[in-house]
Amino acid sequence: MKIKAAAIDLFARDGYAATSIRDLARAVNMTNAGIYHHVTSKEALLADLMRVGQLGLIDATDRLLAHRPAPADRLAVLIGSLTAIHALNPMTTRVMDGELRSLTPGSSARDEIIALRDRYEDRWRTTLAEGADQGDFRIPDQRLTRLALMAMCTGTSEWYRPDGDASLERVCAEFVAIGLASVRSRVQVSMRLDLSLLPDYPWEPHVDPRVDPAGRHPIR
Repeated sequence: MKIKAAAIDLFARDGYAATSIRDLARAVNMTNAGIYHHVTSKEALLADLMRVGQLGLIDATDRLLAHRPAPADRLAVLIGSLTAIHALNPMTTRVMDGELRSLTPGSSARDEIIALRDRYEDRWRTTLAEGADQGDFRIPDQRLTRLALMAMCTGTSEWYRPDGDASLERVCAEFVAIGLASVRSRVQVSMRLDLSLLPDYPWEPHVDPRVDPAGRHPIR
């Protein structure tokens, strides 16, 4: 876990290409040979981090979507959860979102990560399509709408701060309202997002704002 924590930090801050095994070894006070005792290669380490990250995203999303058949409810969950995951795990999600290009084209690892990414995005495609088909949403271009909404959510990894002016609860609520307005939803949703169902990336170097002196609390 120590190596993964250092890798996420270096890959997110400096970029995968600019990070060497020597940099990673220095960060964890090990030799290059010591690193290779735990990982087969730098690229294999990146692929493993991205694989676990994507699987955690998919599993958490499916748990949150369970028993929510209405498209407006599902879209609210997708927006709120993707926003919260990126806000709570900025280093991990920056690597997940930005380092696919660093995996060797044509490699099995790259193909696997692309398949996992597409599997997650299918939740968005299906939700928007069903909402449009049922007349709940009015969307001129479903692909552009999906890309715009997802970009809004993932952007929190770059600017959200737990000690900032806007709480995570407020950010998620505002983004849900913006998202539903953008698809011209006929239904308004009062969402309650259980943060305990979000994925846990133990290598993420942050102070978890989900926990306060009163204990764990949900986004309402």
